[in-house]
Amino acid sequence: MKTPFISLFTLLLATTQAQAAESIPGPAEVGARQIPVIEEAYAGSSINVVAGSRQTLYTDGAYQYAGFYGADGRLLLAKRRLGENSWQIHPTEFITDLKDAHNTISLVVDGGGYLHLAWGHHNTPLNYSRSVEPDSLIMGEPRAMVGEAEQSVTYPQFFRLADGNLLFLYRDGGSGNGRLVLNHYAAEQQKWSRRQGNLIDGESQRSAYWDMSIDKGGRLHLAWNWRETPDVASNHDLLYARSDDGGKSWQRSDGSDYKLPITQARAEVAATIPQNRNLMNPPAVDANHRGQPVIASYWSPEKGARPRFNLVYRDERGWHTIPGPEAGQDFTLQGHGTKRPPISRAALLVESGKDKGAHLIYRDDSRGGRVLAASLDDLRSPEWHFRYLTEENVGAWEPSIDPAQWQRMKQAQLLLQPVTQLDGDDRSGSDAKPTPLSLLIWGPVRENHQRRGVADDDTKAVGP
Repeated sequence: MKTPFISLFTLLLATTQAQAAESIPGPAEVGARQIPVIEEAYAGSSINVVAGSRQTLYTDGAYQYAGFYGADGRLLLAKRRLGENSWQIHPTEFITDLKDAHNTISLVVDGGGYLHLAWGHHNTPLNYSRSVEPDSLIMGEPRAMVGEAEQSVTYPQFFRLADGNLLFLYRDGGSGNGRLVLNHYAAEQQKWSRRQGNLIDGESQRSAYWDMSIDKGGRLHLAWNWRETPDVASNHDLLYARSDDGGKSWQRSDGSDYKLPITQARAEVAATIPQNRNLMNPPAVDANHRGQPVIASYWSPEKGARPRFNLVYRDERGWHTIPGPEAGQDFTLQGHGTKRPPISRAALLVESGKDKGAHLIYRDDSRGGRVLAASLDDLRSPEWHFRYLTEENVGAWEPSIDPAQWQRMKQAQLLLQPVTQLDGDDRSGSDAKPTPLSLLIWGPVRENHQRRGVADDDTKAVGP
């Protein structure tokens, strides 16, 4: 009896979206604002502003840190004190190949105040550095972490645990033939160790495109899709795993233990999605106040149908899928390289307190290339509300959230830059003129909080 309900829900959703299209509040109405960071940053691809980077922006204590590339490929670091609009800019000694948009930046600050940085990876040796002292933008010489399985690195991601230690995730191997590696950093000993040498194994037949998040209780939530070949059209299914001990052991959503490595046969399927359904990689994952996972991605519900965002969430009854915003135009995901579809991937923010909602932040070319937020007040009673977070066209921009600001302050803070990205071609845009890069700030529940008399303030220090 689920099919008629979903069909009716989808019809109502489409009607709601059509009605809302003419009355979507703008950034001034919802309190979205921007703080300039730098006048000129590389804009020939989405390399500075790509989804799933985890992360180019991170807050520790009273300071916020950002990483991005200048027009010459030099990695630039920036730092501001919370509540202030001026940034300290520091050019590093590190230069990357701008003609490959996979060569993104990931940074984090450990519990001792040291900045950790990884950059420039697409099946290449590890590029990793740590600041020479706490609260500093001056980076040390590149170094190894563990020294093994560091010759073919892609998609590096840093995470900070509640105790100030770090996790580092990356793919070892190529697209359609890779494994997921997990390292652990002990901040007090200042030492990396290998926690999982093969967490997810594609068995030389496929690879996982993943995202991970850490909830307020310290639980790790890992979601991914499989890809069978380097062709994005071979993406399929959404899978899930969790860990309550910092990645030492892993379980399914029902608490049953995984035997590692996780393979296709062992993986818990959160949503079954066939190949050739325009499934974008990777998904985004977050969790609610009960530690229950929520996963977001877009795909076509039926072959030939227009792609739409969907939320997949787990409760005591099992997995559920909520249809979300539909793309404003038809498109097909296929081929190799960095893609340029008419919608970006989305950042997912799930309320973890008394609020029960969820928010998607994304760019839609059919809406003038502006940044939108689509919000649900309650996953169990889904009704989407839309807001514009920018008035300007941001080109091929994608969202990457400062996780510390969201977890502590319930603010969405992310780097914003209008950029060019040609479909499957990172090289042709290399002559594009640099564009300004700024910080976009929006409090998703700001309107509700104001009604309850709760201030929206980013001047407070953010810490563990």
